[in-house]
Order: sequence, then C-alpha cells, then structure tokens
Amino acid sequence: MKKKKIITMTLAVGLSTAAVMNNSVKNIVSSITDTTIVQKMGDVNNDGFVDAVDATSILIEYASLSTDGKSTFSDAEKKSADINNDGMIDAVDASNVLTYYAYASTGGQLSMEEWINTGQDTSTTVTTTTTTSTQSTTTTTTTSTQSTTITTTDTQSTTTTNTQTTTTTETTTTVTVANPVISDIRLTRYDIDIPVGGKDISYVVMYPENAPDKSEIWTTSDEKIATVDSLGYITGISEGSCTVTVQSANNPSVKAEIKVTVRKATDRAKEIKLSKYNMNLSVGGRDAAEVTLLPESVENKNLVWVSSDMGIVNVSPDGIVTGLSEGTCIVTVTSVDNPELSADINVTVGRSTGDRINEIRLSKYEMNIPVGGKDISYVTMLPESVANKDEIWTTSDEKIATVDSWGNVTGVSSGTCTITVTSVDNPEIKADIKVTVGSENSENKISEIRLSKTEMNISVGGKDISYVTMLPESVADKGEIWTTSDPKIATVDSLGNVTGVSAGTCTITVTSSNNTEVKADIKVNVAKPAHNFQQINGITYIDGILVANKSYSLPSTYDPGMDATTMTQFSLLSAAASKEGLDIYLSSGYRSYSYQSGIYNNYVSYYGKAVADTFSARAGHSEHQTGLAIDVNSADDSFTDTPESAWLAEHAHEFGFIIRYPKGKENITGYKYEPWHIRYLGVEKAADVYNSGLSLEEYLGIDSYYH
Repeated sequence: MKKKKIITMTLAVGLSTAAVMNNSVKNIVSSITDTTIVQKMGDVNNDGFVDAVDATSILIEYASLSTDGKSTFSDAEKKSADINNDGMIDAVDASNVLTYYAYASTGGQLSMEEWINTGQDTSTTVTTTTTTSTQSTTTTTTTSTQSTTITTTDTQSTTTTNTQTTTTTETTTTVTVANPVISDIRLTRYDIDIPVGGKDISYVVMYPENAPDKSEIWTTSDEKIATVDSLGYITGISEGSCTVTVQSANNPSVKAEIKVTVRKATDRAKEIKLSKYNMNLSVGGRDAAEVTLLPESVENKNLVWVSSDMGIVNVSPDGIVTGLSEGTCIVTVTSVDNPELSADINVTVGRSTGDRINEIRLSKYEMNIPVGGKDISYVTMLPESVANKDEIWTTSDEKIATVDSWGNVTGVSSGTCTITVTSVDNPEIKADIKVTVGSENSENKISEIRLSKTEMNISVGGKDISYVTMLPESVADKGEIWTTSDPKIATVDSLGNVTGVSAGTCTITVTSSNNTEVKADIKVNVAKPAHNFQQINGITYIDGILVANKSYSLPSTYDPGMDATTMTQFSLLSAAASKEGLDIYLSSGYRSYSYQSGIYNNYVSYYGKAVADTFSARAGHSEHQTGLAIDVNSADDSFTDTPESAWLAEHAHEFGFIIRYPKGKENITGYKYEPWHIRYLGVEKAADVYNSGLSLEEYLGIDSYYH
C-alpha cells in the first residue's frame, strides 16, 4: 500500500495582510514549483507549471460543458486538460492535476505523462496554516516578510521602537484527493473457440468505473497457439489450447483470463445476406431479419449484433430488434468467424403513442393447392398511417403446408391446416387462412418462365423492368418471387422493378411461387455516372471535389490545416444565423492524421471496432483532415432537434456547405446521421448537391466502405 503524502503550506501575514491575500494562487505557489519540469499534459494555461490554477480552469470548463454545453477551451487546451484520455473533460481530470501538483511539490521528478503511466495512486493532504500579527505602537518602523514553505512554519519579524503584542491563530484545512485504483476486471466471455486464422474478442469492463486509468495489458500463454494484440483481438495460430490474460496497467495484480481453443481451419465466412436491410418500428415494436452466412460450409455461424444507439433500439444476442424511442439508427450484425464481415440494417422508430395496427385484411381466406403447389394471400394492414406494417407468418402444421416470411404458402402433404399472419407492430392483431392441400397435379404447376429481357444496363439510381410470362397459361397461380444476388449492386421489389445501387454486375432472379423449381435470371450491369476522377499526390478528386471517406483515403503526410476560405464562409454562415437569434459555432475543425488515429483507437477500445466504425473515421479517412469539414455546436444527438440544426439543414448550402452525413443515407455514406457535421464544397456545388436530394457519395457515383 502506497504511503499518503502530506503537504503543509504555511502563509505568514503581517500588516500587509490584504495585499498578500489578494495575490493569485498561481503567484503564491510559484516559488515552490520553480524546479518543476514544464509539461504539456495538464498545463492548460501553458505557463510552464501544472498546478491548482490549471485544475481550476478544468473545473470551470467542466461546469460550462455540464450546463450550456459550450466549451471555453481551444483544441490545444482540450487535449492538455483530458488527463485520462477518455474524451471528456471533467472533475476526474481536475483531481489528477491536483494530485500530480501535490506530488511534484514534494520533490517528485516524473513528468505528468510519466506519472500517469506509472499508475500512481497518491492520496494528498494539504494543510494551510495562517498566522496573523496585531500590534499597537506610537512611532514604529515595521517590516513584514512573507514566505511559503513545505512542512515548516514560517516566522515573521517585526521591528518597532515601542511595545507590541503578537497573537497567532492557526487554521488547518484538510483536503484529500485520491485516484481510484482498478480492483476488478470482468469480461463478456471467458471461453473462446476459433479456427486457425480466425479472430475473436472478449470485451473488458474495469472497476471502479471512475478510475481514470483503465488501460489494458494483453498476454498469451502460448504464441504458437494464439496471439493477442493491444486491443484484445485474439488470432488462432495452430490447433490447441492456451490462456489469454488481460491485466490492469494501473494495478498489475488485477487480471482476468480467457480459455482459448483453436481448432482446425475451415472455410471462413465471406458474405452476410439479410432478408431485410430496412426496418420501421413503433416504440415497443419488435422485428428481426433472417441472416444467411456464406459459404454454407462455414462451421462457426455465430453472430454479434450491435445497435449504434441503445437509446433508440435494443438488439438481443439473437438479432431481435426492439424500438425504445423515436429516431433513426443502425443495427449491425458481424460474423464471429470473420469480424471484418458485417451487414447493416437501417432502423426507424416511429411515434411512441398514436396509431397502431388494429386490423388485417387478406385477399383470400381459403386456399386449395396441390402437394408441391404454392399460393399467396395479399395483406392490407390498417390503418395505413402506421409506419410498421411488417408481418410474421406461421403454420399450424408444417407437415401439411409451410409458409415463408413473405407469405408464400407451399403444400407439403394432403390435409388441412391454418396459416396465420400476425402484425409485428401489434402482435394481438392476426388473420387466418384455411389451407387445403390435395394430391399433386402436374397440370396445375408452372413449367416455364419467359422474360421480355434477360439483360439490363442501368446507371446508379436508374431503374428498369423485365415483363414476365408464366406457362402454361391455364395455371391459376402465377405468383412471382423476386430476388437479387447482391443488394449492394441492385435491388428488386415484389413487382420486379430493378434499381441500380452501385457499380457492378449481379443477377436478378424471378421464381414461380407455384413451382419454385422454375426460375429465370436477368443479368444486371450497373454503371457509375460519368465523372472526372483524378489522383494527385495520393489525394482523390472527383469533378474537382476532394474526397475522403471509407473508400478513398488521404496520405498520412497530408497536413493542410484549416482552409481559410472555409473559415471565411463559416463566419458568414454563423453571422447570418445570429441575425435569426441562433447560435452556431465551431466545435471541431481540422484534425491531423495522428490526432484522428488517437480519437478512433480510443473509441475502438471503448465500443469495439464495429460500433466505432459507424460514427468515427479511421486515420486517413476523416474529412476533418481535409481542413474543409466543421463540426458545429454539440457533436452528439442532442443537436438533432434544435432550431440551429433545422436552420443549418435549410441554409448551409447558401454559404457553400452541405450536411455531409444526411438522415436515411447511413448505408451509403457509411456513417450515422450527423446534422452537426458540414462540409465546404463552394456555393455552386453545394447548391447542386442540396437540390439533388442526394448524399455526396450518390452525387459523385461512389461508394463508402473499407476495402
């Protein structure tokens, strides 16, 4: 156990008491910190000392952020003040500064950075003694001297020609500041099973939560079986078992272990397909997307589900999405077998009160189909104003008839059963179909599908259709099932309308619902719109616009600083908003490659890579490195419904800016909706993008995902 350090500070005050007490804390303590090494960390006012003045500044900043949300610090001051590097400036940082000041004042030789990295747990007691002299005299010459020392009491000498009386009053104030030490480590998983070459991770929670230093040390008992990196990602090397240990850097005696079993390598997951990529829920509503992990030979089909905003939706470990509050967010499913493989679902949660589904109407309530035959009853959910019209289909007897998630009923064997459709929005609302399955009759089955076109050439955002003829014409059930081999290239709706999403080639397939063995394919070629691509010194320009997103990176050496024209136009924007009684100000501008790297890595260590990638750019992929991007006001969801946010969305283009990551475009831009993030394009181009209603990626015909 570390010893508590005691600092006793004694101030002697004579006739000049008022003048002495009016001196700043900085002047009083400067004499005892003359030998302190000047440090960048913690030295908020950049005067060469880490002291109580800096701690006070941090507390003032914390108070401002906690009340009106406005920062009083520059970027350099923010970086200096965030002692524990958790992305927040708060009382914990002020406590660290005070504790380090006490340590340095008693002869400590470590710099602030060195002191933090050693995991010091210094409890500091500060004792202040004040001595006051009073005297009576007729003719006097008085000299008062003041000194400040450590663990000693100063003396005051007064020379006078007459009698004097000195009264000494001592007041002791004790303040204790302590840095909590990590005492417990808990893991999300204590057993991990991976193939050779596979990766996995167990997320870490360190207690107490207010401990400033939660940094981790990862080790493996056998690197020939499995390795682990500094973020805790475990990689299988060869078959066998070993132990991976995570240790607190703050308190190395506290650790936790993971039993790792590495098995023979199998085919890795290469693709995730979802039955739906968009969900509309009401508050309290639930939904799920069916997941197909390819190739089918992948043994480890475990998935990790994450919500980008737990305040809007919650997602269970098996992928059940539940609406919690109004808003939009992204639910991401990631393959455990291949953590770099993921797919996103855009989720919109509607009003928490008001309309809910209260009736289901069907186009037919009875079906007569042969064994192997198919049929469908079309659904109308009422009232039409309800956003969530999703359906759940079930059968009373799968041995007689089955039903898929779209409502396609298939006869399995002779008999009668009930097919039920249930509202996801209101599970109490249901409708039934009586299904009678007779013996198989080949004359009642579709045997051929003919198309008006078997190949399409469309551009991104373009549409086309191929008309269908099902034969023989005597078959009553001519229902169609449309699918796409790659929804990232082209989508198709239930009527066969094909839409280009991104450049590439895929296959659109139409299947007979009467006889699923009968299909026809359409080859779809999606082309990028004609744009002028240039690469200059590793920087991509498209139609003269500098591009930085998940697909297009910037060199680590690219260091332009904040663009002057961008700042001039932002000043005009801010002034125009001010005339409307609104306050729009810069909260974050240019960020260097290395600075962005630190921000992103912090988010990954706290949230995990899959979540961090939804709102934070990797180094070299951040628009802030261009010097053309600005975050305004509060860079969080609290800004979304403010008058400033509404004004910015309507008027930013008038000054040459666009809302870079608009709502509803998350799967295209690669990032969650950020109404506070604006990008300068110039007035003419910004107006073109604004009027098009497109995101910048759609406007330029590009994608945004890490290759």
